[in-house]
Amino acid sequence: MTTLVLGATGFIGSAVMNQLVSRDGNAAIGFVRTDSAAKQLSRNGIAATIGDINESASLRVAMSQASTVICCVSYVGDDEQQCVHVNEHGIRNIASIAAAVGVERLLYVSTAAVYGPGPFRDLPVNGAPLKPLSPASRTRALAEEFVRDAGGLVVRPHLVYGPGDRWFLPTLTRIVSRLDSVIDNGSAILSVVDVNLLVRSIYKLSTEQQFRYGSTLHVNEPVPRTVIDLLEHHARETNWTLPQSSIPRADAVKVAAQLGLDMHKIDMISLDHWFRSRLY
Repeated sequence: MTTLVLGATGFIGSAVMNQLVSRDGNAAIGFVRTDSAAKQLSRNGIAATIGDINESASLRVAMSQASTVICCVSYVGDDEQQCVHVNEHGIRNIASIAAAVGVERLLYVSTAAVYGPGPFRDLPVNGAPLKPLSPASRTRALAEEFVRDAGGLVVRPHLVYGPGDRWFLPTLTRIVSRLDSVIDNGSAILSVVDVNLLVRSIYKLSTEQQFRYGSTLHVNEPVPRTVIDLLEHHARETNWTLPQSSIPRADAVKVAAQLGLDMHKIDMISLDHWFRSRLY
């Protein structure tokens, strides 16, 4: 079996590559955009191919070599044009070419952010209408449709932490440090997943005998965590200082703009985002 990983040097993609090469009987190829990224994989003994998900010729050549394609490509910034270019046009191109060249299994790593701001408590898959707010989440919701229509499997983690995380815990601690307080005693409940648990599940889902064609799954740790639990654990593991005071969510909302804090991110850490999930 040959597996092609798109976005093979990113946070999740690199962990997927490590998972694949640690397993016997798997040939793994990393699809990357630059020579430097290809050399990074080659130094670790991993085959690499260079291309762009919006450039059909290179993508077609790479995907023709694989029976399974795991797409870890996403743009999560605020530039709407980039969101459309990568998450909408790029993933549509991937889904189209996967169908055209006969890829047997296509798996796309999306996000539970497609549901919108919450609150959510024990939400099953598609247990609420999708109401994505940011350009990144809106375009990733569209990407999901392209993948499912091509018979692919969509995986929705929520907040991913672990080695290489440059978004979730850094954002959480930056907000709390800026406020110099936790919000509502850190009582909000969040679905989270360690990146190594996530990619182990991705591997198992990509190889199980009965592939879940055209499906969507929540893949997170089955028991959600409180914000204060996450913060206390992070403080124990690092030199970060956890503020000892707490403010109500309403007060955090009032001061967010003057402190330069994104309201969507305030929602993320002060409202419950608990998705009924499991690991595989």
